[in-house]
Amino acid sequence: MTDHPISQRFDDIYFSLQDGLAETDHVFLKGNHLPERFSGRDRFTIAETGFGTGLNFLSVWSEFDRVAAPGAVLEYISFELYPLSATEIEKALSHWSGAFGGRLEQMIASYPLRIPGWHRVDFCVDGRVRVRLTLIFDDVNIAMPRMVAPRGVDAWFLDGHAPAKNPQMWSEIVFANMARLSAPGATLASFTAAGVAKDGLRRVGFEIQKTRGYGRKRDMIVGIFPDGQAVPCTNTPRRVAILGGGLAGTACAAALNLRGIDHVIFETAAALATGASGNPAGIFNPRFSAERNAQSDFYSTAFAHAARVLRSHPSLYPCGSLHLVSDEDKARRFQSCLNNWGWHHHHMQYLDARTASAVAGIELSMPALYLPDSGQVSPRDLCHDWAKDSECRFSTTFDPAQQGEFDAVIHASGAGVRGQDSLSWLPVETVRGQIITARETPLSASLKTNLCYGGYIGAAMGGQHVVGSSFQKWLSDTEIRDEDTVDILEKLHGVAPSLAVHDVTGARAALRCASQDRFPVIGAVPDHPHTYVSTAHGSHGISSALSGANLLADLLDSSPVCLPGDSVMALSPQRFLDRIQRKQNKTSRPVSES
Repeated sequence: MTDHPISQRFDDIYFSLQDGLAETDHVFLKGNHLPERFSGRDRFTIAETGFGTGLNFLSVWSEFDRVAAPGAVLEYISFELYPLSATEIEKALSHWSGAFGGRLEQMIASYPLRIPGWHRVDFCVDGRVRVRLTLIFDDVNIAMPRMVAPRGVDAWFLDGHAPAKNPQMWSEIVFANMARLSAPGATLASFTAAGVAKDGLRRVGFEIQKTRGYGRKRDMIVGIFPDGQAVPCTNTPRRVAILGGGLAGTACAAALNLRGIDHVIFETAAALATGASGNPAGIFNPRFSAERNAQSDFYSTAFAHAARVLRSHPSLYPCGSLHLVSDEDKARRFQSCLNNWGWHHHHMQYLDARTASAVAGIELSMPALYLPDSGQVSPRDLCHDWAKDSECRFSTTFDPAQQGEFDAVIHASGAGVRGQDSLSWLPVETVRGQIITARETPLSASLKTNLCYGGYIGAAMGGQHVVGSSFQKWLSDTEIRDEDTVDILEKLHGVAPSLAVHDVTGARAALRCASQDRFPVIGAVPDHPHTYVSTAHGSHGISSALSGANLLADLLDSSPVCLPGDSVMALSPQRFLDRIQRKQNKTSRPVSES
């Protein structure tokens, strides 16, 4: 890229060669009557088509901090199909590196992985969110219809490349969904005055007018949407009860802390993370599938979020993971995943056995799917860190009589949610998993990455490997079983004989929670107002609990939702009731006479 970045794909500039910062101020800030509209608002939402270098975002962030009241929050949502790398952005904006008071450096440090998904980035002041960026790396025509924004969008930045260069971004789908998502009196501004933009926006109800453009550009357009429908939003709860002190519950506590929402964690055990969340180390990976769908989009987003926010955690070992292709089914599924999920090759690669061996540091006999951003982290340490600023009540069962003390309740106690009247019908079950720790050997010390193969072995930390795990739906005890230890070691020997480890130093068994369809259950509990659930995270709880907590926090305070709408529905407990209803409708349908 040059100092003045140009999109080679669209043969168009990202910002004015004359003065991009002044252009942003003229077109998007003044065109939307910003920053004066920030005054007196506790929440302001901007949506943008085309993130590019992030110049618009940084400019708005600076003005919001200058004008908006303490405690006010800026929600900034931006769609970008072809994201630049952090290095490219840093180079493109280096001319203004001192203009944003350190905000450019914060944005670069928190920039998401370049994979399709909804990437939530929080920028905080004194431990509370001040600016919440939701970067949506996807085709705006696919993503915008999936967007959920309960309070609506207050201002639109239409900053895609010119309609003549990139007509797909200026579509009827985009215009119709702008109307759907706009708050009453929402404004828009765009550098273009092309007829396709003016006419399309007018057709969906925007009042559009031309005004003076910036620099050598004679015209631009601004507009207002007078007919936006205000969606009634419940007040943000002042106090929330969280039932469960594992990953799901403490992740919710951390998410609520960022929003300044008071809460109490109720844990029936005498400490946090006594169940499956108490393992000494865990590998975070997405759950792979051949197709891209609502479920895979959740796992992509959850993995990318975990990989980014855990970068600075003391227990993180960022060693990457190799998923071994041990049979034809995995070969097909992994190759389809690589082709269909659309991840940048920096974040997902299919390696032949020779290359996989070089990455692993040991000899492997099979190819592998490689995720360099994966790693190991201590679930137990995460739980304690996420709850460090929370009130915790241990050895305590939440009494429904205490309901009046709280505005909302989050059930996050694994399979224990079935003990609640509101969730006794939920089809979740426990799965027993046993892990072992083993002292590294001179050969196993060469292992540089995690290996996943149905079981897994983590690269050694502190001279020890964590190896696992059994998967036993039919057992409900947590006693250590010698036969499981033997089975774990035999599976490892079957895929990597050179990693033979014999000096087992410990073992731990716990019960994970899984749902009937092997997908987490996160959302509002049907027919029980102010009641929510986060459970059934299975073996992907490190990442899915984090994204699940963000989702529940969004639902609680009516923020723009951090996931696409179809992923939200796929996670909701309502899905099981809908399936029962569909089945009943099918069986009760009268048989037509022949």
